[in-house]
Amino acid sequence: MTDDSPVDRPVALVTGAGGGLGSAIVTRLASAGWQVAPSSHGHGSLSADLAVPTQARSLVARVIEQYGRLDLVVANHAAMAMATVDEHPVDDWWRIVDTNLSGSFHLAQAGATHLRRTHGSIIFVSSEWGVTGWPKASAYASSKAGLIGLTRALAKELAPDIRVNAIAPGIIDTEQLRVDAGAQGISLAEMKAHYAAVAPLQRIATREEISASVAFLASPDAAFYTGQVLHPNGGTTLGS
Repeated sequence: MTDDSPVDRPVALVTGAGGGLGSAIVTRLASAGWQVAPSSHGHGSLSADLAVPTQARSLVARVIEQYGRLDLVVANHAAMAMATVDEHPVDDWWRIVDTNLSGSFHLAQAGATHLRRTHGSIIFVSSEWGVTGWPKASAYASSKAGLIGLTRALAKELAPDIRVNAIAPGIIDTEQLRVDAGAQGISLAEMKAHYAAVAPLQRIATREEISASVAFLASPDAAFYTGQVLHPNGGTTLGS
């Protein structure tokens, strides 16, 4: 990935690129030599609402138009809300599931033809909560669990031309933690301290640490990885 010719450099589409983890993934992949096409909901020329199938197709078409190829899709976009199951608005349930799970399916569907040509790969960003579940996060946890199933299904379906993997990170030090803190009625600092206390490594992850897992799965070092889910979580799912 060291060729300086834009035509020959691989292209990575990263969704949710405006968030804390997304921006770290963009930076990490760019430093590894990728041309990065950053997509955010409502911002920039590659804006898309991936809950809408036609917007996923439009997004991929715009990437091909601007960059000429597609080698990697990192589905990092996400919606989240916290509520008890008896108080969870149905509209919120579908917004979260349609964005996180269906949106990732739409993206894979739109990108598959182009990724076959480049023998590329897909990386879904799931979550520790998709493995363990979490109170007041039924929609989010369910959508992230669905991404793990989608990873394994597509890895079998799209092989050998396209590799499909996922990461299921633990708690990350991003602004997203304000949603958790608000649901618990505590400060952001208290929320971070609580999550750190229950992790065997006694801390939460930096966004750079999680983006490193994405960069690994995208690299030639992971050429024999498909259908895998990496768990960078400080040990919180040990025994799960």
